[in-house]
Amino acid sequence: MSGKTARRWYFNRRPEEMIEDDTLVLREEPLPALEDGQFLFRTLYLSLDATNRVWLSDWDIYMEPVRIGEPMRGFVFGEIVESRNPDFPVGAHTAGLHSWSDYIVTDGAGFSVFPSLDGIDLAEAFAILSVAGPTAYVGLHDIGNLKSGDTVVVSGAAGAVGTMVGQIAKNEGCRVIGIAGSDDKCAMLTDDLGFDGAINYKSENVTERLGVLCPEGIDLCFENVGGDILDASLTHMKDFGHVVICGLISSYNSNEPIPGPYMFRNLIMRRLTVRGFVILDHEDRFPDAIAVLAGWLAEGKLTMPLHIVDGLEAAPKALNLLYTGGNTGKLLVRI
Repeated sequence: MSGKTARRWYFNRRPEEMIEDDTLVLREEPLPALEDGQFLFRTLYLSLDATNRVWLSDWDIYMEPVRIGEPMRGFVFGEIVESRNPDFPVGAHTAGLHSWSDYIVTDGAGFSVFPSLDGIDLAEAFAILSVAGPTAYVGLHDIGNLKSGDTVVVSGAAGAVGTMVGQIAKNEGCRVIGIAGSDDKCAMLTDDLGFDGAINYKSENVTERLGVLCPEGIDLCFENVGGDILDASLTHMKDFGHVVICGLISSYNSNEPIPGPYMFRNLIMRRLTVRGFVILDHEDRFPDAIAVLAGWLAEGKLTMPLHIVDGLEAAPKALNLLYTGGNTGKLLVRI
């Protein structure tokens, strides 16, 4: 044994709705000595993502869920402090999908060395390049068939993926309308991120406002929320438009069946292409996406609002912010 220890969160009890005090338990445990091909990773930031709640469910989902008794899973970013793997040298920064831990021993499966970006904040680079940016990029291009001049509507627009969707679409000559949950978030979208318009779904009639802001209709709906918000966009889709289903966060904490879209008929009337996607199915597209995103980041054409919570111990309660609208931009835990 190495004599070092790690703190790691474990799945303890399936929550009924929101993450509860006993959903996860924090344990301290010894780390094994490194074997050939392994390295010791010190976590700097843990990404909190809406899909984390799905992984704790008993749904039939797109990958193996986290089982009770197993370590909680998430995207992590950090530095290599010891290594017996030449592909992962000491001092390099790397990101991957692993456990909610402050230290990790791994052979590098699921990890990649992070590109060097001089002068770019590491947290912002991780937030953009590891998950949210590629999700937005692939969703817009590969799934949504984005074209310059399109009118794009994105829900959950003040979240990590939503802010990326809007900025990428603007960089490619599109008109972008965001849907968010407060006046402050809407002001950030238009004033700071260059969106052409924003709708506060808590105080405005989304269907009516979309009719005003998108008088000629919507070419591409990038959906992160579902429910009534999705229905509002379906109402205003153009003929042969594209609907990208990236997330349905409004349903993730529900124990009851969620009704499907009431405007389902528009799939026929507007001859829509509707496709769900999970970014983990498109890992082969990461290098191309990251190359473009890193270039925009270096040029100042992309930015990510960060919502940072300090301390590994704060991670479970912080996760609930994603389902109450309590975060703006990318939610990270700084360890």
